[in-house]
Amino acid sequence: MSWNTFKDIASQQLDKKGMTDQMQESLVLVEANALLVEFFGKEHQDKARALYWKDNILTVAVLIDSLAEKLDNNKQEFIDNLNNKFTSILVSDIRFLV
Repeated sequence: MSWNTFKDIASQQLDKKGMTDQMQESLVLVEANALLVEFFGKEHQDKARALYWKDNILTVAVLIDSLAEKLDNNKQEFIDNLNNKFTSILVSDIRFLV
């Protein structure tokens, strides 16, 4: 009998239940929202929020035009910083809801 790592067993169980994509989306959103706080500061944490992630596109709601412009101007830097938190490239673009 071979020994499997906990990570492998957990991954297999999530795959069986069809939850892998949901878990990955949750992780991307948590990391993106934490990065938004780093990017804009705590005073604006309620003004920008990552809402969902699908087909490698992160959708972010931004309530202040100047914050949306700042994020748009630094979009690639934000994407690179976010992808560095994972073992593969999960986000290729950002879509804004203003």
